[in-house]
This record gives sequence, structure tokens and C-alpha cells, in this order.
Amino acid sequence: MEMLSEQATIAIVDDHPIYRQGLVAVFRAEARFKIVAEGASSADVLDIVKAHRPHVMILDLGIPGDSLDTLRQLCLEFPSTHCVILTACDDPQTGIAALNAGAHGYILKGVSASELKAAIWAVFKNESSFVSPEFAARLLSAVQRKDVVAINVGLSHRELQIIAEVENGSTNRMVAEKLRISEKTVKHYMSSIMNKCGATNRVSAVMAYQKMRQSGQHA
Repeated sequence: MEMLSEQATIAIVDDHPIYRQGLVAVFRAEARFKIVAEGASSADVLDIVKAHRPHVMILDLGIPGDSLDTLRQLCLEFPSTHCVILTACDDPQTGIAALNAGAHGYILKGVSASELKAAIWAVFKNESSFVSPEFAARLLSAVQRKDVVAINVGLSHRELQIIAEVENGSTNRMVAEKLRISEKTVKHYMSSIMNKCGATNRVSAVMAYQKMRQSGQHA
């Protein structure tokens, strides 16, 4: 039997049993994913993470309990578990709140199985956060309407190069290849960018950068 060099462990918390079972079937169909736990409420989230420490938690915001508060606690106490929101909620303010709380992705239900698996794998590999393309446009529109407070930051020339590439959808590896630097160096710069922007992930950093650019705060 061929041994996998890498396998992403996944937990799914969704209070709709049929939908949750469908997700489980989607990921179990590929050996690179391993489902380690399932839950149906906010109360299950931290118990699952403490017991299983999955690489990725797929979380529906519509579950019973305060899902956003649980998300904040998860991201603060267990940063090695990356949380991806999979939800029917397409309200930009909710999306912004989830990303600011530390979510590594915001995906609308209705996404195809192949797109979902690609997004979860990218998050597992720390290559990128993911927001459903049709929803990303609405998030940007919310930022442009100044629904999000502008952040006054100072980015270096190299940091500006990197965040511009990330904004265009490049992974850390793609940025490293284009700028001819190591992937480790890209990760270092991304950490600096997120710190300056007060962001907890790449998506929030890009949103802060876009707001900064609109305000003329380029450096």
C-alpha cells in the first residue's frame, strides 16, 4: 500500500446531518484527507479540537451557540488548527467579522466538491486563505464603502510587492518563485505584514492593504 507523504486531518461541525454526512463522503473519497471528528454545535468545537487537534476545522456559522465567539477562542487558543467557515450566510459584515476573528477561509455553501477540496488543501498547506470569489467582491465593496475602519500602516517596498502578489491570488510558493526569494522569507514578510495590518490571516491583510491603498497610505 502506498504511503502518503502528507495527509490533512479534518473536523466538520455542522448541525445539518445530511449536509455534514455529504461533506464527510466528499473528503473520505480522497486519501490525502482524513476525517477525525464531527460535531453539530458550538459546544462541540473546542472539545473536538482539544481531543483531535485537526489541521483544519470546517465550521458552519449557523450552528447552535455563539459560533463567532467560539471561532475567536479556537483561533486564539489553538492557532495550529485552521478554521474555514462553510456557510449559507452571505452578509459581508459577518464575513468580515469571521475573518477578523481568525478564520482562514469563508466559503459559501453551493461550492463544488473540487473547489472545496482545493481550498481546504491550500489552507492545510498554509499557502493561502480562501474566500468564495463571488463573495470576495462583496467584501471588497463593503471595504470601499468604508464599512471597515482604515488602518494606518507602513509597509516596506518588499512587503508591498508581496501583498500585491497575494492580492492577485498567488500562494507563498508562487510569490517566492516570482520574486526569487525563499518561501520561508515570504512567510516571514507575510507575518510582518499581518502584524502591521492588525490582521490574523492573509485575507484580512489583503483587505487592510486595499483600504490603505484607497486612502493613499502606501508607505
